[in-house]
Amino acid sequence: MIKPIKSPLCLLLVSAMLFAGCSSGDSKQDSETTTEAVTETFTDYPQETMIPDIPASPDSAIDDSKIKLNTLEIKNNLNEIESTLDNLISYHGFLGSVYAKLGNDFEYLHANGIANKGAHINNSVYTRFYTGSVTKLLTAVAVMKLSEEKKLSLDSTIDKYFPDCSYAKSVTIKQLLTMTSGIPDYVVSSEIFSSSNVVVAALSDKVNSGNSFEKNHSAILGWILSQKLTDSKTKKFSYSDSNYYLLGEIIAKASGKSYEKYIDDTVFKPLYMTKSGFVSDESTARPYVGNSKSSVLLSHGAGYSSLGFISNVSDLLKFIDGLMSYQIINKDSFKAIITDYGDGYGYGAFVNGDRVSCIGKTDAFSAKLSFTTDKSQIFVALTNNSESDPNFIHRLFRNYLVKFRN
Repeated sequence: MIKPIKSPLCLLLVSAMLFAGCSSGDSKQDSETTTEAVTETFTDYPQETMIPDIPASPDSAIDDSKIKLNTLEIKNNLNEIESTLDNLISYHGFLGSVYAKLGNDFEYLHANGIANKGAHINNSVYTRFYTGSVTKLLTAVAVMKLSEEKKLSLDSTIDKYFPDCSYAKSVTIKQLLTMTSGIPDYVVSSEIFSSSNVVVAALSDKVNSGNSFEKNHSAILGWILSQKLTDSKTKKFSYSDSNYYLLGEIIAKASGKSYEKYIDDTVFKPLYMTKSGFVSDESTARPYVGNSKSSVLLSHGAGYSSLGFISNVSDLLKFIDGLMSYQIINKDSFKAIITDYGDGYGYGAFVNGDRVSCIGKTDAFSAKLSFTTDKSQIFVALTNNSESDPNFIHRLFRNYLVKFRN
């Protein structure tokens, strides 16, 4: 276990520590993704632990937008907060990497669980994880960067990019960003394993880990473009991974580069996100699941610009810092991303007051990224174990912190 950081260290210190121990990840699309579905579940529950007196349901926390923490109380209770987060993680058997920051006086870093059983490697702060829908925020940033460069317009319909698609003249780029297009989702929840997600039945025999990126990508893109809109008139919010899959193609066509190359040149390299990419390598955790199930969404081309982002704690902190310091996109673009356009959704992230959150799920992998726009609170949790829930841990922690509100 990594010892929590209680002194007033800055994010850059944590990032530098992680950067020093890591080599650059592979980002080539023609590399081969390695996945390992393991049916054994690993836990490290303590024999005895003290659990704080908090509401039973993680969803019962006070509205995040109404919680303002007392920084002096936080500073005076560092040991209690550290111990509480330790206990919540251990008691609920969370396996993965967790980072939390409160104000300028509390930073916490924790890692446990197994990254690669066969190689006898445990999860650490260096381990890369699939982040699922955190990818959408990354994609939204790329779209806004292209908008700043006048290479696309959010109000343009997508027929310029998909001229043969029947609904292209009635869907705008902005509607893809806000998930109000009405395009059906190519990802659905498994009927057998409710906690897993898979491609729709029509793609189940066309997308697999044995295919090339191009073959999987072509099959999914073809399915999305051949669908009929579920709601072409009201344009209400309806969560669909297909929106962000199409945005990846638009980014590629507008930039003249592949989606991955544009992200690498525009985001990863400027922010020194050396362990981020879209292809698994030796430092990427393997998926560990309680039951055997397909890992098709980890295949080349399956996650792409909607679910395919692989990263670690250090790089995600660099990403957050880069966004809020306008290193990649300007202030107006960032403001557009964190605006609530309905149902609490902005561009690629959920918005609640001054809190921005992404929740990702791809097979056994789950991720939670949450930060306040004043940088006073940051939470990142990544796991490769299907029975661990980063969002649950975060909500429990938020419930506990209510006692330190102003």
